[in-house]
Amino acid sequence: MKQLYGAMALFVLIGFSTTVSAATCRVNGGPWEPIFGDLPLQVPVTVTLAADRTRIMLEGARLECGFSRGAQSPSSRQDYWSTGSAAGTPWVPGIKFSQEGAGLRMNGAYRNIPIPNGIRVATLPDDERGYPIDVTPYILVRNNPSNPIDIRIGDTLGILRLAATNNYNASTARISVTYTAANNFTITPSTCTINNNNPIEINFGNVHQRAIGADPLTTSIRSDRRLTYSCPDGGITTPITISYKGNPSSFDTRLLTMTNPDVGTALIRAGAAVPVNGSFLTRITNSVGGDDVTFSLVRRAGSLPAAGATSGSGVLVMGVP
Repeated sequence: MKQLYGAMALFVLIGFSTTVSAATCRVNGGPWEPIFGDLPLQVPVTVTLAADRTRIMLEGARLECGFSRGAQSPSSRQDYWSTGSAAGTPWVPGIKFSQEGAGLRMNGAYRNIPIPNGIRVATLPDDERGYPIDVTPYILVRNNPSNPIDIRIGDTLGILRLAATNNYNASTARISVTYTAANNFTITPSTCTINNNNPIEINFGNVHQRAIGADPLTTSIRSDRRLTYSCPDGGITTPITISYKGNPSSFDTRLLTMTNPDVGTALIRAGAAVPVNGSFLTRITNSVGGDDVTFSLVRRAGSLPAAGATSGSGVLVMGVP
């Protein structure tokens, strides 16, 4: 039997305590709160990258609302929850997302800002029950270079505003939900790539400890590589930065730390070592670019590193000046 979509709304029903002729809401199973004017709510959410890497989702807020006239329920009266309110637009991103595109997923449909006030998201009957309000904010991933966004637990991610009208009088109930981060999350909100997002493996092979130099510019243990930059949208010409992210060695901040404490790896570009957690300036022209770089293996001055395998890892991140 074929399934029909969109022909019937499926409601999850949750019992709630009532206040006469009042709309009530709650988040994440908390207490039901009657709404008189504007109800401020706050909820922690998990910041995640969507599977298709086109959106940063703010997941985990379970918003429920209901309506009842108490002893006179049930009745034919209804509340109509819609986007926005007299207090402002439906979704206002927090300061860390203020330069990014954004939107709302409403009942499974994605809509980017600007989102007008008055889009119906739920119709609630007068039946002494609570119903989910299926609205989830998201941040758009760019198709042009941008700097990393570093979200820390407790950061304000944005404010969701909804309002309820009805079929029985001119009153309006409003909620303002402040979203905060429940997790740490760092991302470059761009689909531009370095080497098409493929891992860059540097294998120095088998080397004698004494062959490893103590200076990143003169050591003989080196591996030359080509870094390529690309963005999916054509016509982008702009300066960019490439950052060398990782844990710096304890004996030289220009070196990426390795499992052997007496060796580290340097990134050399244009005859200079890029400090770990530092960057170099380059550019893309018509959405592409590239640089020739060298990775060099360096030992602690005066040391003879212990024999055996050693490894380390870092990340190259594209940004803008």
